[in-house]
Amino acid sequence: MKTRITPSGIPLFLLLIILASSCQSPSTPAYLTFEDTTAAVYGPYRVIKLPIDKGVTIVNPVQISLGPGGFLFAANQSGEIYTLRDTDQDGLEDSALLFADLNELGLHSPVGFTHIGETVFIGTRTEIKAFQDVDQDGKADTSWTFFDKMPVSDHPYEWTSALSVGPDGWIYFVLTTDSWNPGASPDPQGLRGSILKISPDGSQWEQVATGIRSIHGMAFNPSGDLFFADNKGGGNPTEELNLLQAGKFYGHNPKKYEGKFDTIIPPVFSLENEIAPSGIEFNSVSNDFGGTGGNLFVAFYGPGEHWTRGGVGRVVVNRSSSGYSFQEFPVVDIPKLSDLAFGADGSLYVAHHGISDYWYNAVEKKTGGFYKIIYDPGLEGKNPIHKQIKELDLSEASLENGKQLFAIRACSACHAVDGTTELLGPNLKGIGKEFSQAELLEEINKPSDRIKPSMIATKITKKDGKVLLGRVVYTDDNAISLMLVGNHIVQIPKSEIQSSEEVLKSLMYENLLAGLSEEEIKNLLDYLSSL
Repeated sequence: MKTRITPSGIPLFLLLIILASSCQSPSTPAYLTFEDTTAAVYGPYRVIKLPIDKGVTIVNPVQISLGPGGFLFAANQSGEIYTLRDTDQDGLEDSALLFADLNELGLHSPVGFTHIGETVFIGTRTEIKAFQDVDQDGKADTSWTFFDKMPVSDHPYEWTSALSVGPDGWIYFVLTTDSWNPGASPDPQGLRGSILKISPDGSQWEQVATGIRSIHGMAFNPSGDLFFADNKGGGNPTEELNLLQAGKFYGHNPKKYEGKFDTIIPPVFSLENEIAPSGIEFNSVSNDFGGTGGNLFVAFYGPGEHWTRGGVGRVVVNRSSSGYSFQEFPVVDIPKLSDLAFGADGSLYVAHHGISDYWYNAVEKKTGGFYKIIYDPGLEGKNPIHKQIKELDLSEASLENGKQLFAIRACSACHAVDGTTELLGPNLKGIGKEFSQAELLEEINKPSDRIKPSMIATKITKKDGKVLLGRVVYTDDNAISLMLVGNHIVQIPKSEIQSSEEVLKSLMYENLLAGLSEEEIKNLLDYLSSL
């Protein structure tokens, strides 16, 4: 058979094959196999659940960061430090290679991470540990104590967190507050609840700022300014985004610093996309990621044990001669996020902590994992960029009746609504932005199911046999200040205390809605939503 040649010199049969193949649709990206289409996405992004099925078992991860070699380093709450690896080169990490096991060193709560060159620094409950992988086999083979001057605490909420390397080369980190801990460790230098920094060789350290509550994320912007997100509660009226001013006081636990500061530095912005901010990171100005170069990305854990709450927000941060301005947008709703980081390829990775007990430890059902958020230009303009919030029909009559019920049912005896007054229970200013009416009803009906860390009840038994039950509002080396029902604060010398124990039962009365009609309950919920 004679082969027909086209004018271009290409055999006809070969040209037909080329044309046929060019008409076929491009192959489906491998990552779409693992796309989570249930996640609400705001913008041109796809949410991919990483198929990690090799190596370390992922259980309640608390941290993810880009580290040496361009690898993503992560950590379980239980103490395993590992790198995420893409073993089949399909663009998705599928293996967790053990880098170090803190259990072998007797350390706990690895919620802080940074690195300088090839040296990895892990913040734990009792010290900052440095690690090196000298032989480059992916596992640390040498380690040493980098910093251990912090007051040691066994309390589950007292971490060494938010490690960041500053433009000066020093390592900045946070010691979370001990204000709600009745058994707080001696702290003669007043380091708890502050930001500190350490020189690169670990020989020098300074206290940078005080009045800090519970910070899990700090990040330097391209101008070298340090931003940090602090949680609402304990005197913080909102979920705060703060800008560091060296040597200043940020408002939490004022009694500890009484007489030392004349002013409180307010937050520069209040985060409203979700509650309980965890990790934060500035996107590189050179990384487009849907037009977000230079934006600040924030991971949110969401409220307490509400297992479907959490997500990622972004903040457009603009700087001018008059200061900074901010605008907040949602990115994606993924529950219980403990951290986030941009990977070497410019995609955003998030750590999903998953279900845990009250102290963030693993429960019988092992959960948690990682998501990769990929920018897809083909989705430009196809997803909303704002959350659709259902408007409630809040009539004046309903709000007035609800306000009266709030007083009659003694809600106002324990809850202020002005955003500043601290009573026995949380201040409810803004509660309508944080919880739906269904969630508010559940909080009222089952007050002991979910308790904010700073609202834990403490039972103190004195040596004379007297028992007191209340909420710790301040503690130091000499005494504990306990707020009792009725908002009365008593100061108890530690020399008079026989024992103290935390009670995971709400101080809020149960059956508060007993005897109310459905309409009255709706009125009360409407009033709370209006706050």
